[in-house]
Amino acid sequence: MGWFSRKPASVAEDIRVLRADARVDDVRALTRLLESLPEAEEVRSHLQGDFFARAWDKGSSRDYWVRSDGTLAACFTVCGLNLKQAAAVRVRWDAVANQLILSERILAELVSAETGATVQVISLVKIQ
Repeated sequence: MGWFSRKPASVAEDIRVLRADARVDDVRALTRLLESLPEAEEVRSHLQGDFFARAWDKGSSRDYWVRSDGTLAACFTVCGLNLKQAAAVRVRWDAVANQLILSERILAELVSAETGATVQVISLVKIQ
């Protein structure tokens, strides 16, 4: 894919992309999914329909990406980036978002292209 061809801005270590899913109608699971997100209750109020948002958590240096189709909510957590790198990954995603479906693999490829680092992917943890 041509959008991965730009020279990485910097090299990072110990980068992980985690994915967790919860049914929107499962209050307990959704609460667990959202518990670490900044402004979790505001996010929760939008998950009944199509929704996509990102939130940077300065305290943990994590970038959270949340999407919902109204039935299933997915939270992608990117660990190990600094704010500048996270912003650059977001720009890369915005450039291709209308061509791809967000997945942990795609997000890891974007992160790797930006940082030059190998990204560990921890996929599809269903929260119950």
